[in-house]
Amino acid sequence: MVRGQPDFVLDWEKALGFKGDPFADKILLPASKFMVNREMEKEKINWFFIKGFLYGKIIGNHGVGKTTLLKWLEERLKKYERIHSVYINAGVFKEQINIPHQILLPLLSFYEKHVSKPHTKMINFDFVNFLKAKLQNKSVTLLIDNAHHLTDRNLELIKSMREDGLPLQIIITSNQAEYEKSRLSELGHDELDIQLRRLTLEESKEVIQRRVESFGGKGIEPLSDEIVRELYDKADKNTRQFIHFCRDEAIKRLIHKQELLENASREEASGSAGGYRAPYEDELDMMSRSRASASGKNGKKKLFNIKFDRSNSKPKEEQTPLLSKRIFRRESTAAPNASSGKPLDERQAMYNDRYKQDLLDQLNRPNLRRKFKRDKKESFNEINRIIDELSDEKE
Repeated sequence: MVRGQPDFVLDWEKALGFKGDPFADKILLPASKFMVNREMEKEKINWFFIKGFLYGKIIGNHGVGKTTLLKWLEERLKKYERIHSVYINAGVFKEQINIPHQILLPLLSFYEKHVSKPHTKMINFDFVNFLKAKLQNKSVTLLIDNAHHLTDRNLELIKSMREDGLPLQIIITSNQAEYEKSRLSELGHDELDIQLRRLTLEESKEVIQRRVESFGGKGIEPLSDEIVRELYDKADKNTRQFIHFCRDEAIKRLIHKQELLENASREEASGSAGGYRAPYEDELDMMSRSRASASGKNGKKKLFNIKFDRSNSKPKEEQTPLLSKRIFRRESTAAPNASSGKPLDERQAMYNDRYKQDLLDQLNRPNLRRKFKRDKKESFNEINRIIDELSDEKE
C-alpha cells in the first residue's frame, strides 16, 4: 500500500511500506538468502574443496553476481573450524594491501589487537611462523574479490607465503579483459573455471521479490511483471543495473502515484460507463422478448410437449408408436369433468368431446404436419381414423 503525501515525499522507503531500502547498491547478507539459482557454480566450488585444489577463478561481467557468490562461499566456510577463510575486496584498497595482516587479524585476541600488537613488530619470517602458530591445524582460504586490482607486491606476498609452507587456497573474481591483462595466472592453474552467466528474467524477478519481502514488502510491489520485464531488457540482463533501475522506478511511481491512481480510476470508469454487454446479448434479448410476447397473448398459445422414446433398450416392434394413445393420455388427467369440476380418469378423458377437439386442433397445426412429414390430405385421413376408433370404443 503506497503511503505518503500526495505530491511530495522524502522518506520513500516508509511511504512504500519498507523497513529500509531493498534496492540498495550493496550485497545483502546473508548472501544465501538473496542468491538465486547458482546450483552449477555451487557444485563446482564444492568439488574444489573436496579435491583440495589450490587456485580457482570466477570470471564474469560487472554486476552479474560475482561478489554475492563469493560472500555465499565465505558464509559456508565459516561453519567449518578447520578452515580459516578471509574475504578481501581488492577494489576498495587505494594503496598496498597487507594481505598477511588481513589473514592474521581475525585470529588475534582483543589484547593482542589493541594492546600488545605483536603483528606490528615482526619481520616476514617471524610473522609467518607466528601465523602458523595461531592457525594450528587450520588451512587458509583467501577469497579475493576484484583481484585484478592487486599490485605486483601483493602477488609476491601471496606466492611467498605459499612457498613458506602456509596451507593456502585462493579463489579470485575478475572480468575476462582485466584478468588477461593482469598477472593473476601466476598464482596457479585454474581448477575452478567458472564463467558466471547472467540471470534470466524469472531469476532476476525472484531477486527483487526476495529483497522486497525481506524489508517488509509484498511480492515485487510497487512494480509489476510488465515493468520488471522492461527494466530487465533496459539493463541488458545485468543484475546490478537491473536492481538500480527497479529502485528508480519504485520511487518514480511513488512520486506520480496520484496521477497513476487518477488514470486507473478513469480507465475503470470508462470501462463500466456504457455497461459491458456480452457477445450476442442483443440477439438474446430480442429472442426473449419475442417469446414473452408470443406466450403472453391472453394465454392462448401453449407449448405441446411430445417426448419420443428413442432408446434401443426395446425391440423396434415394441417401441411406442408416433401417434399412440399414450401421447393423448399424458394430458388426459388435466381434463376436468364439466359437471363435477374434478379431473377425469384416463378412459373417461378419451370420450370428452372438448378434449378430443383440442387434440384435433393440435394435430391440425402446421408445425406438427411438418414434424410428421405428412401432407394435408394424409393428416385429415389420420384424424378420421382416430375418430372412428374412438367411436368404436365408446359403443
